[in-house]
Amino acid sequence: MLENGKIAKVNDAELQQEIALEEFLERVKHTGLSLRDMHIILDALPIPISWAAIPAGKIQFMNRAFKETFGYDESHFETMDAWIEQSYPKMEQQLLAREYWHRLRRADSTGISKVEPLELDVVSADGGIVTVNQRGILLHDIGVGIATFEDVSERKRVEETLRRVAFEDPLTSLGNRRRLSAKWNSIATSYENDVRPMIALILIDLDEFKPINDLLGHDAGDEALFLIANRLRACVRSDDAVFRLGGDEFAILVENMGSPYQAEQVCRRVERALKQPIQIGGTRTVLGASVGVSLYPDDATGLAQLMKHADEALYRIKRASKGGWAWFSPPEATRYPKSSPQRNVHDRERPRNNRPNKSSWQHR
Repeated sequence: MLENGKIAKVNDAELQQEIALEEFLERVKHTGLSLRDMHIILDALPIPISWAAIPAGKIQFMNRAFKETFGYDESHFETMDAWIEQSYPKMEQQLLAREYWHRLRRADSTGISKVEPLELDVVSADGGIVTVNQRGILLHDIGVGIATFEDVSERKRVEETLRRVAFEDPLTSLGNRRRLSAKWNSIATSYENDVRPMIALILIDLDEFKPINDLLGHDAGDEALFLIANRLRACVRSDDAVFRLGGDEFAILVENMGSPYQAEQVCRRVERALKQPIQIGGTRTVLGASVGVSLYPDDATGLAQLMKHADEALYRIKRASKGGWAWFSPPEATRYPKSSPQRNVHDRERPRNNRPNKSSWQHR
């Protein structure tokens, strides 16, 4: 199913709605039901249903299930447009619903038209949000439009819970390793083959985390990880993503870079943030971190290789002395001049030749 008002995939409940509507249409066509009879039948159905005159869109009837589900009656909304504007909180869903209904309710239409199922959020009278699959039919010959609303809120809550279990670290609410992989796959498939955006993968390993667990206990360790996760969130832009890979290991994807030195800025912010003391219980301590960075597509074109290279850079820092950050391979000064508009005023100068040395790899 596609979210945010996209066409919804048909499930068993929707199929039952469709069968009920088909049976209702057959009775309308073959028995010549009066409007009063139609109201009686629709009011008895357990599915929330509203009824409007077309093409004007004036709402004339809401059944018992509709009133119980949303808390509204016919007096709340004069027209379909008013219902859409006031009850659908997401603008993209308003636009899509209007497009569907307006296209189908043209005055010159005849016969019967069906509205494709849409997944929508509806603000109920008590201010709560009800997620529904909306379906509809238009009986052009008698000037009637009927909409049905299947409440899928509980199903959506279950889906969201399962998604969080699968893709979210329960302690920090950061994405997990599986989420990083999914994010990378999404990025990789969103660009044409000949377009390769510049992306940095930053791996972070806390330097002094083990003593917290050993001396203060695992609850203190969990508190430290939670605090560190919030600090890392504050180090990145809205386009970037932070992940907890497990234990005291974190990762950051820096996307949409105009220059690799934007990744350096993130590394410096991370370095400064993790050098600040944290308070755990009555203990004040500094964790610090070792950080490795690899660059797509310069260093590798796949996530596994990027992670391997960033990990190599990280452990090069750890072997030298704890703390600081390092590129797997420093960006070439000739390709990415420091005088570019993206340069940060705090960037350090790099050697002007293309031979990377220890000082250009490691920053402490």
